[in-house]
Amino acid sequence: SFNCDIVITGSNANMLSGELATLLSGRYVEIKMYPFSFLEFLEAKKIEKNSREVDIYYNEYEMYGGFPGVIIAPEELKDTILSGIFDSIVLNDIAYRSGIKDTLILKNIISFLADNVGQLVNATKISNILKNEKLNTSNHTVNKYLELLENAFLFYRGKQYDIRGKEYLRTNGKYFIVDNGLRRYAVGQKDGNYGNRLENIVYLELLRRGYSVDIGKYDSKEIDFIARKVDEILYVQVAYELPDNTHETDNLLKIKDNYKKILITGRYTGEKEIDGIPIIYIVDWLLERD
Repeated sequence: SFNCDIVITGSNANMLSGELATLLSGRYVEIKMYPFSFLEFLEAKKIEKNSREVDIYYNEYEMYGGFPGVIIAPEELKDTILSGIFDSIVLNDIAYRSGIKDTLILKNIISFLADNVGQLVNATKISNILKNEKLNTSNHTVNKYLELLENAFLFYRGKQYDIRGKEYLRTNGKYFIVDNGLRRYAVGQKDGNYGNRLENIVYLELLRRGYSVDIGKYDSKEIDFIARKVDEILYVQVAYELPDNTHETDNLLKIKDNYKKILITGRYTGEKEIDGIPIIYIVDWLLERD
């Protein structure tokens, strides 16, 4: 009856795609939101993307993530705000809604996934690790918690895709956390794992740019990301430092099609390409406008 748009926001996938879909019967458009991209981070900070200080601000973005409240807060408050966001997701969106009273196993699964972003994992592996820490749980429970973490948009699962066989593999997958600041909080502010953290940033940025993203497997070789959008396919390898050998680009060259292939590095190397594969520094890639 009224000439207006109604915007409803929520942080839980079940609420939007399940409960509201039933009520609205298809009369809605779902727009997925993510924490700020690096470009949006710079705009919030009022920093020109051509500034010489961009690399310094990337280090802040990589450490504290892209939640708007965290970006504008003074440094001494950033971890406190991240703590509040984390507890809100874990306690409200996951534990309270799902009736989980003992959150110890849930928090241990979150810590494990956060510390192993970009690593192939499955429920059996996680269950065995928890049992080694004297936390007995079943594969069924782990799978249930993994689904809850995805539904709350805290983690995204990249499924493994066999490029030669053209099929999805059901066993392993990689989990990526929605924000690097939350990852840092979940693992207790530990340093290290630079390569995995870089993969996490690239994965989320590909989602922001509208791609669906899978983990590639070509025979015994791994392709970090297969990004698809309509008729476009982009193959992406990620390396914190460019290795002395050509291992990373060799994996891409094994794929005999004409779709674009790139290698993203966490450190600037000066290399523009190797065997026709473009080498792109992470900051330069993040500053591209799709």
